[in-house]
Amino acid sequence: MNYRILVVDNEEFIRKTIIRYLTPKQYDLETAASGKEALNALETFHPDLMLLDFYLDDMNALEIMAEAKRRELQTLCVVMTAFPDIEIAVNAMKEGAYDFISKPFTADSLQLSLDKALETIALKKEVEALRQLHMEKNKSGRIIGDSSEMKHVLHLVERFAKTDVTVLVEGEPGTGKELIAEYIHYSSNRFSKPFVPINCGAIPGTLFESELFGYVKGAFTGANSSGKVGTVEKADTGTLFLDEINSMPIDSQVKLLRLLENHEYYRVGDPDVRSVDTRIIAACNTDLEEEVRKGKFRQDLYFRLNIAKVIIPPLRNRRTDTIPLVNYFLVQANERFGANIKGFTKKALNVLLSLPLEGNVRELRNLIERVTILANSNIITINDLKLAGIHHGDNSFHIRVELNRKDQEGNIIQSATRDIINKTLEIAGDNKTKAAELLGIPRSTLRHHLTK
Repeated sequence: MNYRILVVDNEEFIRKTIIRYLTPKQYDLETAASGKEALNALETFHPDLMLLDFYLDDMNALEIMAEAKRRELQTLCVVMTAFPDIEIAVNAMKEGAYDFISKPFTADSLQLSLDKALETIALKKEVEALRQLHMEKNKSGRIIGDSSEMKHVLHLVERFAKTDVTVLVEGEPGTGKELIAEYIHYSSNRFSKPFVPINCGAIPGTLFESELFGYVKGAFTGANSSGKVGTVEKADTGTLFLDEINSMPIDSQVKLLRLLENHEYYRVGDPDVRSVDTRIIAACNTDLEEEVRKGKFRQDLYFRLNIAKVIIPPLRNRRTDTIPLVNYFLVQANERFGANIKGFTKKALNVLLSLPLEGNVRELRNLIERVTILANSNIITINDLKLAGIHHGDNSFHIRVELNRKDQEGNIIQSATRDIINKTLEIAGDNKTKAAELLGIPRSTLRHHLTK
């Protein structure tokens, strides 16, 4: 492994001596003679390790490390000083120094400190490589967004991921709340452990506690004879993602509060308390504080969930993200459907930028998939967008699959509808459930139009 090492000392002789010693070991080496030069090198050279003299002409090591931490520059630091002092060493360690060596030092003592530091760096890189492997394996793709709004979201997410704090993610439907939750999980120390999602709105209230906490044999009529492991237990040592938490029954909210406060829960029908080490990330597509005011959500649970909040802005409020998302989804759609679409005409892109996209990122993805299926050439035009259900009127655009609309253009719409359905069924291998998913409509609606 090729390591980058920055040597910082205001004495040229010291810098040259250390560089002379390190050069045969084939490290990438840079030097700095002041604190200002060191901070610039941290930004441009991105060293794995910094050998830092404590006293420089313009700054001391504590000030340099504090500034590096403020800029979130990740570099291991070994502090060197000709004035050994316990207090200096303690303060350096508090500020994040990995090791502390006294001048004059021998080649052996320098090498010993380097070996320990580089071993730690190698371990960190191995963990990061493992993390990336898990993210790829579990399809937790990168978050697309160059807007200042999404950069702020990612800044918060990366800060929260470094801790075990409970996170509340709020955002409109289709903004990517589960993707954010996955990103937090796979960026945390729990990345190799289970990520278990549960949609609170998809579970009947009477079954919620047994799904969440599990149950024991004979807990209720119809219970599995061997009992059941709940999602909380499945997520032990990992992360439990509670989507649409505003739909959680009020009586179950009390028990979730106990889990958050004490890491304890009861299986349904079991008098014995169980302990679990699970991180909770919750998501809501409404303002949860407003739900509290309406009396639909417990205030004490809201306070416990609202330790670290991430609000994902709707796509209409970050238009600069639309084109990067379009390009990303086009690559995915090409792979998924075996297509070879090269891109969009400028007019077609302008149409996409004008869409209200009330369904946010999810709607945009479905649109790109639909256009990819229906395109007549490898460059998508406005006509291809119209065929996919985008219509122009009054200098504005709106998108929907026109399967329920009746107007004076009935014959044209019926013809377009027939073409869309036939081509989508062909792509889906005549699988009606998959075709309905691609069209973004319920299966019952597709069945109705097939019958018609």
